[in-house]
Amino acid sequence: MEAMKKHFNPLLIAVILVGLACALWLNMTRHKIEQANNTVEMAMEYEGLRKLAALEGLPEEQVLQKFKDAGINSLMIFDTTLERLMKNGEIKLATGGELRQAGVLGTDKGVFAAVPAEMLVEHASYVAAGSNPAVLDDVAEDLRLRYGSDRVAELSQNPRIIRVLGSTEPLPDGKYDEPLGLNQAPLGLPVRDLQKVASMGFNIIVRPQNYINVDEEKIDSVFARINKAGVPVHALMPCGKETVGYPNKLEYLGKRMQEQNMTLVMLEHYTQLRFAKIDGLVPLSEFNNYKAARSYVIDPLEQKKISVDTALRRWALTDEERNIRVNYIRPFLLPVEGKPLLETNLKYVRDIKDSVEARGYTIGEAGVFSAAADGYAPYFANKLHLLPVAFAILAGVALYVGMLLNLDSKKELLVWAVLSAGAAALLMVGRGLLTRQLLALAAASFYPVLSMRVIINIWDKIKAPTASILKICWQALWQLALAIALSLVGAAFLSAILSDSRFLLEIDIYRGVKLTFMLPVILTAVLYLKKYDLLQVVGKGIKTLLARLNGLLDTQLTFKHVVMLVLFLLVAFYFVGRSGHTGGVPVAAIELKMRALQEQLMYARPRVKEFMIGHPAFFLAALAAYRCAPRWWQFVLVCGAVIGQGSLVQTFCHMRTPVFMSFVRALDGYAMGAVFGLAAILGMSILLYLVKKFRGRYMEQ
Repeated sequence: MEAMKKHFNPLLIAVILVGLACALWLNMTRHKIEQANNTVEMAMEYEGLRKLAALEGLPEEQVLQKFKDAGINSLMIFDTTLERLMKNGEIKLATGGELRQAGVLGTDKGVFAAVPAEMLVEHASYVAAGSNPAVLDDVAEDLRLRYGSDRVAELSQNPRIIRVLGSTEPLPDGKYDEPLGLNQAPLGLPVRDLQKVASMGFNIIVRPQNYINVDEEKIDSVFARINKAGVPVHALMPCGKETVGYPNKLEYLGKRMQEQNMTLVMLEHYTQLRFAKIDGLVPLSEFNNYKAARSYVIDPLEQKKISVDTALRRWALTDEERNIRVNYIRPFLLPVEGKPLLETNLKYVRDIKDSVEARGYTIGEAGVFSAAADGYAPYFANKLHLLPVAFAILAGVALYVGMLLNLDSKKELLVWAVLSAGAAALLMVGRGLLTRQLLALAAASFYPVLSMRVIINIWDKIKAPTASILKICWQALWQLALAIALSLVGAAFLSAILSDSRFLLEIDIYRGVKLTFMLPVILTAVLYLKKYDLLQVVGKGIKTLLARLNGLLDTQLTFKHVVMLVLFLLVAFYFVGRSGHTGGVPVAAIELKMRALQEQLMYARPRVKEFMIGHPAFFLAALAAYRCAPRWWQFVLVCGAVIGQGSLVQTFCHMRTPVFMSFVRALDGYAMGAVFGLAAILGMSILLYLVKKFRGRYMEQ
């Protein structure tokens, strides 16, 4: 700490300490909200289970009960279709083409014989009552709302026959960019299905599709159908490319959902970043006052390629690491290991349930992030509470600028005051989203550098080489712990400044993930070059610097230079490419196996950039410092060491991950990094010994 007193402005340190106290309080508030949100919903599609029952040749009720006993507590109900109602025997259905062909062949038209010849239209569907005449009332209403009165006509009262004009051509599999035929197109929520599912004790998640020219009457029809069924529905999950109410009636839908105390289920994108592409999803969450739960499903195309065990490992951590609260489970449709299809899926569901409960969650209606002890209220920190955190982040920026430019204490304070005044003004205007994102970027970029600066100050006190490897290892162990503790200060600031319902749900996200990996390295390199004048330009003016850079550009390239440059570019590509969720470098198979092992042994799997790159580089940098190695070698290793500190802070950028888990991940990274770091010191010491030994023999010869 003496190094800090000597080299850091005490007033700015005081600002940081005050901001840290406020940040810790905000993080504790966030932690309590996350801890209270501990209920996970196990959901499957009702139609999927009906299909499974048909494949197994078992009664539907028996299959539903087995899955309920296995752990499924909710079923998803979609809009029904004419085709589905006909297969269930609830209506009778024929197309205009089928009726004309029957007339030509002289075959029996059944109930549709009552349709006059002049009313037969090729591109139309004809509907009559089936086993339950009341269903036809719902169908008539749904057809009118979906297609308008000008396309729907009642041709006969006894028997009652309804005609709807439109294409009846079925949509081929895989053709998602064309309109559905009349018989496949969505109608409305099926009352009988809602009642049946509720009677068996399942919760219900409805998945209605949007209407053409949607208006309030059409939205009301969704809730009227639920009320007609007389069953509780606690959640709505959009289906298709748009939410119901898009584009101009989302506020009304949100109002109706709040009246029914419904939770909006938001499906995570298959890249595990934000949400599936559904127009109107985010605005609807706003109109529903952020009463929303994140959901995850394994992509159906991917599920066909993976084993049940692989799928199970996905579920084991998804609820905890990404705050998923609706496990959207699709059945496997091929037997595994010779077991019957039903047994395969029942075991799959039971294992998911066991893994969820083993991590301390309960099965029930999906939990939401609520700031209220009773009832529901979204979480948004008071902006006045964010100001001390913002000031503390900018104090760190001012400290860095002061060190880089050799500013005295007064000028450092002036830099901090100007930055703080601007940030405070911007933060109080509107939501201050961009300001908070920039402050988070600053915390993630500058505090790892300040952390390493403290360690460098400690190493600067070394006056003579240290021979004892044990002593160097001990020094590296506690110094890395100190560096991590200081970096966690920046992490606490980042987490606090972004804490609210929008970030926890991942509606808003941290911006600059790849930049966060590079900036600490760049800022550390610039500071180190300036501190030790490695380019020999400090105090010699800009002309000397330009001349030095020009001299570097005039250097003749050799094969060795090219090899080193290629190696550097490969490392940089891997380093940056492995960040983020899309594109970039794929994960190696051996790393996937190592991840699986870590997930079994550790509470939070540490990040590779920390325990295999950054922390070992820190140990080697300590070895270089205590052995008084050439400054350029120390420079390279220090730049490597800051990678671990930057990665540690960047972990907290994933606001969907519980803050406690991110903190434990940093500690697990320290534990594994220490093992790899000690191994690196031992390996390097042996290598240096062998090089020295063989070099001595060569010189003797």
